[in-house]
Order: sequence, then structure tokens, then C-alpha cells
Amino acid sequence: MAEEERRTSSAPFPAPPPFYKFFTAENLSRLKELQSTAPKSTSTTASSILDRPPELRYLIPPEPPNNGKYRSFGALIDINETLPSLRSLGIEQLYPSPPTTPTPGAPTSSEQTLDRALYLTKIAKSILLKFLELVGVLSLDPSQFEPEINALQTMFYNAHHLINEYRPHQARESLIVIMEDSIEAKRKEIEGVKEMKARVEETLSKIEEGKNGLTGPSNTERMDRDEPVRGTGWDTKWEQEKIWMALEEELSE
Repeated sequence: MAEEERRTSSAPFPAPPPFYKFFTAENLSRLKELQSTAPKSTSTTASSILDRPPELRYLIPPEPPNNGKYRSFGALIDINETLPSLRSLGIEQLYPSPPTTPTPGAPTSSEQTLDRALYLTKIAKSILLKFLELVGVLSLDPSQFEPEINALQTMFYNAHHLINEYRPHQARESLIVIMEDSIEAKRKEIEGVKEMKARVEETLSKIEEGKNGLTGPSNTERMDRDEPVRGTGWDTKWEQEKIWMALEEELSE
């Protein structure tokens, strides 16, 4: 069974693992019930998982790898893996390496970033020039293509490696942009709330100032329109209607 699972996980297009059949609503309810009764300190330990029924063991997610390594599709992945240098891969490096330790007068990290952009531009221009040389060699003596192809390959390796060195910088900049957009959206929302609050307060102030001038139609006019005549509480209701009408008119703008 273990050998079969290993072959399945190592396949280019592996089938779903066989334990997916255990993920049913009934098993999830059973697991939730067992976890609610078991002590939290022992709910995910290896011994407690083995004590569970076989159909419930796969429903418990594994602990994060303590050694920084995990297996994906049969390959061992190291989450702490660093980008290897071109020299360690046996490839000629066409640009200088940044200093590993800061020294007095050394360029800052931002200046190093600008240097990488400069070398990327230089490599791109060299690739175009080398491609023209390759076309010239192929037109004169096609058998001499190998040195030009190798030089192009080395340039592409260097450009790709420089781009990979930008990945941490790209992740930081992307996070900064996301946070700035979120802050700006919240700031606009707060400004909108403040503006609306000021408009409502201004409208209520105007209503309060002209409250004494709010008068409704007379009883005769209301009787002509077949409406209830003025009585107890009518003035208050009329004022409320005028207030709501004023607020709706102000807020609808």
C-alpha cells in the first residue's frame, strides 16, 4: 500500500489519493465530536492520531515540518532553500556579485537594485548583438554555430538568474502596494463618512433653526383634500415629515 502511494504521488499526473473517500460529512462530524471531548494538548499528537479509527486519521492535518522540508509529488522540497549562485552551477557569471557584508562606502541595497537593472539592460543588448552575430555566422559557415549558441545560453542564464534575485524585492514591493491600496481605500471611506456626517449635521442645524417656521396646511385645506385634521401630535408628525424630506433631499445629492 505504501509503495503504491509512493508511485502514485511520484507520477507526473497523479490520481487523487485513495484516502479522499474518508472525507465525508459523517466522518467530519465524528472527528469534530472526538476532538471536542479530547484534551487540546493531545488532540494532534502522533499517539492520539493512531488511537483514532483508520477512517478518521487522514482527516487530521499534519503538523508543519519541523526540519523545513516536505514532500510534494514525490519530490523533497526544502522551504529554506536559497538561490544557488551561477558559479556553483558551473555557469560563467557576467555581472559582479553584491558584497556579502556591508563595508564603509559600499553601495546601499537600493543602489545594488539599480545596478541589477543596469546589468539586465546590458545583458539584453548583448543578447540582441550576439543573435545578429549568430545570423552572420550561419550565413557564412553554419558549422561554427556552437560558440555563438553557448554564449547566448550563458547570457540567458545570467539574465534569468538576475530576475530570480529580484523575487524577494518583488514580493516586498507587491506587499507594500497592497497595503498602500488598502490604507488609501480605508482613508477614502473615512473621509466619506466624515463628509456625510458634516452634511447631516448641517441639515439638522438648518432644520433646528427654521423649526419655528414649519407650519402645515390648515384644517380647512386638509378637509378639502380628505385628509385628517390637525389634532394631538399632528404638529410633531408634520415636523418629522419635513425633517425626513429635508434629509432625503440633502443626502440624495
